[in-house]
Amino acid sequence: MNEAEFAYRIRQALDESTDRLDYTVSLRLQKARQLALERNVARASAPVWVPALQLSPADSAAALGGGSRGSAWLLRIGLAAPLVALALGIVGIKEWQSDQMVAEVADIDFAVLLDDTPIDTYAHQGFGVYLREENGM
Repeated sequence: MNEAEFAYRIRQALDESTDRLDYTVSLRLQKARQLALERNVARASAPVWVPALQLSPADSAAALGGGSRGSAWLLRIGLAAPLVALALGIVGIKEWQSDQMVAEVADIDFAVLLDDTPIDTYAHQGFGVYLREENGM
């Protein structure tokens, strides 16, 4: 016998036994069920506000295995550390990209000063635009 057949037999047995219940008992069961459903709907529709990255002192002490105030500060620092690392990473990437752009422009300037660039480069339309932007014209 598999699980589906077993569940079907249990449901059938329960359905047959409800037919033999007294009217007052089934009425009380129905009222209790309605009350439970109303409580569940009220609880589910109520908004729950939980502050981000905040634990109760009991939770923080339990998480660190101790009950001291110092352990709560360690937990808060541990929660803030990834945010600080993310901010530093973003700033570092921005600086690296800026350095790469400056290095590319410096390579172009160096090539122009050494006259190592081919003649076709000077005739290119983008080169004139580049020179005008560089001189602020």
